[in-house]
Amino acid sequence: MSGEIYTNEMQQIQQLKKKISFLEQENKRLRNDNNCREMVKELKEAVFENSSEGMVILNGNGVILEANSAIRDIFYIHKKDMVGRNLSHYLPQEHRHDLWAWVSKHPEQKAEKTERLFIENHEKSSYAEIHISSINKYPYYLAVFKDVTYMRNLEKRQHKDAALFHDFFTEALDGIVLWKENGEITKANKAALGIFESTQEEMMQHKISDYVYEKDKSYLHIMENLCLKKSHRDELMFLMPNGQKKLLEFTTKLHSVDGLHMSIFRNITSRYKMELELLDSKSMFETIFEEVFDGVILWDKDYKIIDINKAALRLLSKDKEGLIGVNLLDYLPEGKTIGEEIKPKLLSLRNEGQNRGIYTATFNGDDWTQLEFRNKYNIYSGCSITTLRDITEYAILEEQIRKSSTLHVIGELAAGIAHEIRNPMTALKGFIQLLESSNETDKHAMYFTVIKSELSRIETIINEFLLLSKPQNVRFVKADLQQIMNETLDLLNAQAVLFNVQFTRLYTNSNTEMFCEPNQLKKVFINIVKNGMEVLESGGEIKASINPMPDYFHIIIEDNGIGLSKEKLAKLGEPFYTTKEKGTGLGLMVSFKIIKEHEGKIEVESEEGVGTKFHIYLPRKKIQ
Repeated sequence: MSGEIYTNEMQQIQQLKKKISFLEQENKRLRNDNNCREMVKELKEAVFENSSEGMVILNGNGVILEANSAIRDIFYIHKKDMVGRNLSHYLPQEHRHDLWAWVSKHPEQKAEKTERLFIENHEKSSYAEIHISSINKYPYYLAVFKDVTYMRNLEKRQHKDAALFHDFFTEALDGIVLWKENGEITKANKAALGIFESTQEEMMQHKISDYVYEKDKSYLHIMENLCLKKSHRDELMFLMPNGQKKLLEFTTKLHSVDGLHMSIFRNITSRYKMELELLDSKSMFETIFEEVFDGVILWDKDYKIIDINKAALRLLSKDKEGLIGVNLLDYLPEGKTIGEEIKPKLLSLRNEGQNRGIYTATFNGDDWTQLEFRNKYNIYSGCSITTLRDITEYAILEEQIRKSSTLHVIGELAAGIAHEIRNPMTALKGFIQLLESSNETDKHAMYFTVIKSELSRIETIINEFLLLSKPQNVRFVKADLQQIMNETLDLLNAQAVLFNVQFTRLYTNSNTEMFCEPNQLKKVFINIVKNGMEVLESGGEIKASINPMPDYFHIIIEDNGIGLSKEKLAKLGEPFYTTKEKGTGLGLMVSFKIIKEHEGKIEVESEEGVGTKFHIYLPRKKIQ
């Protein structure tokens, strides 16, 4: 009996232990479940907060109850500023009905729904995919936002680029042709159809090379460059289906559009013909410009020479390379006189538009050259023109004719005057001599002296007139120039002392013999030296030099007087022109005539305030 009770008690104890063990296991399980719930809760919160996608929790009216940090990257608004606001506030008006339509459904009708909506704010516009789902059995919803702005903008850009390419391809003024690797044409725009004078169907039946007129070395070179560089720009002659040839400028780029090659064509046939015409015109203009008889100079607004023709180079004694880019005003030498200057005319051209005149100057130390010039301002694009015509020979001929006419008149006048005056002069001189021998000579001695002096002067003038009035029978003999010069200076030495003038002889005892008329040369030297003495009002120096040259003698008579202006210098030697108060102007004219008869020439160099030089050139050869 006791054994049975013990057995029962033991069974009860075992059952109790099992219950206690079960209870302990249940208690442990319950504790683990709570920890798991806490862990799951924390994990959910971490996922919500740290997700790279924006998340918001909404109530049944669409009001935002919570938002994670990533939502700011989409809305550009901090999450704390979003809580409490309706989600529809951030959607464009046209998309808000999608949200309301979904939220307004009964709970049993709500299901997961993904909408692609446009989200925008005052800073930036974005595209996002919105995934809204209910949260268990609670009246709350989770909205997940995925930013797809980049993809949407990329799609829009692709559509836009496609539309632009279509517009460009279709409406481009240049012809565009797309072709395959084997050269077959797949597409051509309207401009290309017009250039090749074909329909779309006709062109698609040909290769691009079929239209090339001649596959020569130039064509092969183009193809080599194209294969090497993948793009090439050039021009070729193409043959159209109607037999017409056209010069086309083209640019080809391989693998340009969807794996196709693209060539852009432009018809330059008209331009090519125009260029040929322009080249012909340019060639004709250059030929005329270079070969015209008048000198032509083109210069810019700064007076720099742009171009100059052969005739002008000959006149200016300069090569082309030495003048291009040179300032015209700086290069042109001063004119012979103020009235023969070209520079003032060039400077006044801007106001006058055009002008003309006579310019006399010496280039590279040569003889005086007289040029007729015409200037015209701004004939084309800031370019002005100056034309020069050499009229030196005409001017010399005109001057010779004028002087010859003057000398002819003077000769006739001189002959008449000399004939009419010489007889009365003889009588006057005779009566003066008789009066001098009378008893009242001492009383009127001064008057007799003045009268005799003036009568001698009149006689000298008459003799000079006679020298001009008829050819002189001149006999040339061999004489020494140094001796003639010494006799002249010795003759005038007393007068030089009176005028406080010093003679300086700058020549040696070298051979200076030549064939000449000594008395006439002495007359020339006397005229020039006396003129020099008369301009030395306060005394001074007269230098005389004789320089033997291979073919001629160079004689220089120089004073350090007041000098002459350009205007006075230009008139020296003209009949009756004189710078002296009582001069007749015949002395230098006779001197010029004598030197000319000796086949020589006289040049005068003078500068105001410095002095005057007479350069006399006499040939060494025997004069016939």
